[in-house]
Amino acid sequence: MSRLLGIGALYLLMFLGWAGVGLLLLFAPGRAENLLHNGFGLFSEDAQHQRGKKLVLRLIGVGLLAFAVRFAFGVLALLRQGG
Repeated sequence: MSRLLGIGALYLLMFLGWAGVGLLLLFAPGRAENLLHNGFGLFSEDAQHQRGKKLVLRLIGVGLLAFAVRFAFGVLALLRQGG
């Protein structure tokens, strides 16, 4: 039983990770941009193209949320099969 809980916890953490990053990118693209700039230097601090960057980050967020939902349905289908 404890092995099953460990596997379930791993799948839950993976789902929460994808969903959390997707929600951050969807609802707070400015903060996500600052996080990516400060942590990895991916975006410049140029304020001229803010609208395009935020749109791209929101689209990536929607994609990550869609992947998280697909992942959850895949895990549920696996559990329904019995392993």
